[in-house]
Amino acid sequence: MKQLTYIFFLIFIFGCNNTKSVTVEKSQSISKENATPNIYNCQLIEKEFVNKGGKIAVFKELYLRCSVQDYFIKLCESNLTHEELEQYIGNGISVEVEIKDGMWDHCDENQAHVQSRMGPYAVIKSLK
Repeated sequence: MKQLTYIFFLIFIFGCNNTKSVTVEKSQSISKENATPNIYNCQLIEKEFVNKGGKIAVFKELYLRCSVQDYFIKLCESNLTHEELEQYIGNGISVEVEIKDGMWDHCDENQAHVQSRMGPYAVIKSLK
């Protein structure tokens, strides 16, 4: 019986000796600190503002329709104003843009009017 125990022990030791190492690569993500502006060719569109209660407001907001996604344009961080962009609504434009992730409605210290909308948004640096 002892011999059988030794045999199982040896099989266990040699069986565990044949292990393979696996290399795991980390994916690189763009953080806010190292994000760089890129040139995008998109369509400038307007969408109706919908509040948290699902009610549609009177005003509309600007978005960049790029490929398969619409990016909210956070004007308070952008170098262009709503008035400067208005003339391009419905048209294709080429812009230097930085895509960020965060709060859309938070532009100043007063968070009373923040709608808690979060996600990817566009910051327009310049028209090209």
